[in-house]
Amino acid sequence: MSSIIRKALALSALAAVAVAQDGPAPKTDAPCADVVIVMARGNNAPYQDWRTFPFVDATCGKLRDQGKTCDFIEVVFDTMMNGDFCTQIRTGVQNGQSEIIAFNKKCPCTKLVLNGFSQGAWITGDILAGPGGCSQITTGFDRNSAPGNAIAAALLWGDVMHEANQPYNVLDGSDLQKDGRSADSLARLNTYSDVLRSYCAKGDPVCANGDDINKHLSYFELYTDDASTWAVGKVNEFTPQCAAPTSSTSASATPAPSSVKAAVASSVVSGAAKPTGAASSGAAAPSKAAPLPSYPTSPVKVAPFPVFQKYESVCIPKMSIKYVYV
Repeated sequence: MSSIIRKALALSALAAVAVAQDGPAPKTDAPCADVVIVMARGNNAPYQDWRTFPFVDATCGKLRDQGKTCDFIEVVFDTMMNGDFCTQIRTGVQNGQSEIIAFNKKCPCTKLVLNGFSQGAWITGDILAGPGGCSQITTGFDRNSAPGNAIAAALLWGDVMHEANQPYNVLDGSDLQKDGRSADSLARLNTYSDVLRSYCAKGDPVCANGDDINKHLSYFELYTDDASTWAVGKVNEFTPQCAAPTSSTSASATPAPSSVKAAVASSVVSGAAKPTGAASSGAAAPSKAAPLPSYPTSPVKVAPFPVFQKYESVCIPKMSIKYVYV
């Protein structure tokens, strides 16, 4: 007869992180590149912010050096200046899952890398594993079915829901925590252990209950190169469980995304297209659209990466979450 409910969420101010300023709209879609990074920014940061976005730049740069294509999308949620914190978490989880599901349906063979910082790490963890304190709306993605089986790597930085002593924890705060996840949410998160990293530095007030805010703000400055190399390695060893759809109708009957059209055109040029002439018996050969490739055809065109968005350091919330059994 008992269930865990969130009873109280107290917020208090602690020196220094970010008040959002005017910036670009979130980028919520991308072509079917070889890899797409799903970004969840920190509280009050603008989209494509200068603190976290170097991870995208570095990771995509390394993948492109290997001849792969890479792009990004962003999880949409309001900043701390716009409403209740838990509403923001719920909205971020709902939007993030919807964006990932929609993209995976469009591009089932694209490998996904999830990346979340601070509040965005909490949201990313809930996207994977279900409620970590606020969302209470999902049990996360099943690792063995779409879109969970397209996730090649996931990174959490300064996670509010950081759990001590997990195999995927890195840095000197790996045995520390402030709040942590419920047992069932942690169990679901741990199904991603082999493709997951959680960065937490000793002294970080958000993930380790410390008192040095600079520990929270310096992750990407210190560890972007290491993290991007790890993510690229996970991408290279990962095989998504995707099924390339085929069509029984003619190629002209159903419009295809531009990246798919390019793949079809390539097959025609290479002689892979089926001849359309009638056989000697007079029966017309069946006309079928060319199947999608097992992986996206490189290079697909992607939008130029934006200029990093600057913002001022002002404050960061410190959360205290309490549960009661009823």
